[in-house]
Amino acid sequence: MRRYAFISVVSLVIIFLTGCPKVDIHYSLSGVVRPYSGEEGFAVQRKGYVPELTAKDIERGFTDDYVVIFDSGYDSTILPGVEVLGEFSSRDGSVVISTVRTSDPQALATIEGVRSVQRNMLYTLQSETNVPDDPLYTDQWGYPMVQMEEAWTIAKGSPTVVVAIIDSGTRPDHPDLQGVFLHGYDLINDDDDPTDNPNPGRQSHGTHVTGTIAAVTNNGIGVAGMTWGRYPIVMPIKVFDDGGNTTDTIIAEGIIYAVDHGAKVINMSLAGPDTEAVRLAVEYAYANEVMMIAAAGNYNTSYPYYPASYDEVISVSAVGPTMERASYSNYGDFIDFAAPGGDSKVGGQAGTIISTGYTLAGGNGYTYLSGTSMACPHVTGLVALLMGEGYIGRDLNGEEIIKKIIRQTTLDLGDPGWDEYYGYGLIQVADALSIVEEKRHFVAQALSIGGAVLAQSDVRPDGSFKIGGLKDKSIKLRVWRDVNANGVIDKGDLVGYAGYSGWEPAFENAALLFYDSSGDKELAGPVNFSPVM
Repeated sequence: MRRYAFISVVSLVIIFLTGCPKVDIHYSLSGVVRPYSGEEGFAVQRKGYVPELTAKDIERGFTDDYVVIFDSGYDSTILPGVEVLGEFSSRDGSVVISTVRTSDPQALATIEGVRSVQRNMLYTLQSETNVPDDPLYTDQWGYPMVQMEEAWTIAKGSPTVVVAIIDSGTRPDHPDLQGVFLHGYDLINDDDDPTDNPNPGRQSHGTHVTGTIAAVTNNGIGVAGMTWGRYPIVMPIKVFDDGGNTTDTIIAEGIIYAVDHGAKVINMSLAGPDTEAVRLAVEYAYANEVMMIAAAGNYNTSYPYYPASYDEVISVSAVGPTMERASYSNYGDFIDFAAPGGDSKVGGQAGTIISTGYTLAGGNGYTYLSGTSMACPHVTGLVALLMGEGYIGRDLNGEEIIKKIIRQTTLDLGDPGWDEYYGYGLIQVADALSIVEEKRHFVAQALSIGGAVLAQSDVRPDGSFKIGGLKDKSIKLRVWRDVNANGVIDKGDLVGYAGYSGWEPAFENAALLFYDSSGDKELAGPVNFSPVM
């Protein structure tokens, strides 16, 4: 007994001298990621200007104002003797554009720091109107044509993808679009309410486009959206006035706004001339790893319209229910893909695209439209589905991975291979989602206080994640999409930190998370991400 007592006393002395035995903790951490799109009322750094377009302006395709494009870092203060009507710039200052009134535009072009001086050109929406009718999913004849029912067994959209719709605005109060919107902006009225209020006799073009991409699906009402409308992914940007007209500077500003506010996909169901303002905005978006899809145009011509004809933009032509090129659809060497857009040759509503709609007379409802404007969002919806499944960025040859996937999986129409009417062919959504290509998922990473990666896990398509095997009591948490797969957080990537919401997330701004027990842990709120500029 004395021997055992002696051992116990010795044990107590050892514990007293060395401290209590260390207890290892093992825990997991789960959460969700969501895009940061700005707080309500977020102010745009701009001096807004929207011209009052006259019938003469619309007929000739330009206004009496001029667009001055500056070299990086310059602004309108270097222009003598002009009236500056409006000005905007990208967040990084690489694109600076002013709209001015002057009697001597040639003189401005000679000033150091001015890159070019051009007319303020007009752009138009690309749809044709038909009579609205009752909503039925079976009326969406284009969906079976592009394999949507098979595709929905693979993917139904992801909250990790932000889709900007640069258009006439939309109807946030539409019952079939509830829960799909992020913060947007109205560049016509210079406020954060991009509600479309079309003139009498017009239909809401932007609401129709939105429905094809993201109408709430399987909810017992209306129509189906390609991404099922399960998450807020749509950033509506209003750039057209209530009559359906706008200028190239407003289009350019809409593109830059979308890029600077986190969009990785931009739908542009519109067309106009080649202008330096729009071209620079497109180049800015492309440099920031943003995919752009645009309507080829409704003029039945091979003459190129823009932005669809820029190399950086996917150009979409339209087919009708018979898979033949729509009679109005533009064609030429700039066409990339074809998608359902409707064709009046079929007759009545059977040849048009039904989607969410709005008119002043009828309010929110469902409308039938046709045009390359309607074909364009079908491709945008496919791009959003692919991006949600992990495809993003460019391959080693510089080709966009998503564009390559679509090209490899289209249904060949017309002449074998690429042709000027259908491009590489009609999109096939299920086949595209089934292809094997390199994926660049969002990852959630647990970081040490010094910034080292302790453990990580892929973010699921629904935006959720779970990191296991964690032992450190104090960590920071980062979500990151390495768009160009170079292993470095740089331009075009998406990044966010737990405990911080803003446009420039950084490690030092992240919350320090503390866990001192084993088990499953869950973050209280979402981890917001935004683009690296």
